[in-house]
Amino acid sequence: METQELVKNQSNVAPSAERDNLAKEGIRRFNESVTIAFRNQDAAAMASLWTENARVLPPGQEMITGRAAVQAFWQSGFDQGAYDLVLQSAEIKSLEDGVAYEIGLNVVRVRMADGSSIDVAGKSLCVFRRESDGVWRADVDIFNAVNS
Repeated sequence: METQELVKNQSNVAPSAERDNLAKEGIRRFNESVTIAFRNQDAAAMASLWTENARVLPPGQEMITGRAAVQAFWQSGFDQGAYDLVLQSAEIKSLEDGVAYEIGLNVVRVRMADGSSIDVAGKSLCVFRRESDGVWRADVDIFNAVNS
């Protein structure tokens, strides 16, 4: 009986590690795509990386729900001078097949009216879902600035 339990426990290790690796790769691709879309100031491309019914909880604002609202949110940020983004994953963990979270750090660069730029450092927690097309998309996303 001990041998059967050992085999059962070992068989659980591979799928969990495989799920973590799939999640890490999918979220890495998400971060690359978000960075490109952000630098191109392409709000539609940004929104396509969130689920259709995504919820975004930005700092100091009400919750935003749905892809169209996510697109409007990012467009507003671009209109206010946001032009560059750097993302760093601190932790990625698969919760189950097709669901994972990421704790991240970020820096948003914003051009001010006088032409100068400021860096706004932040942190985030995002829940991702791998959708039927195999793409990992943000489903619940909360982020805020870090006081320096």
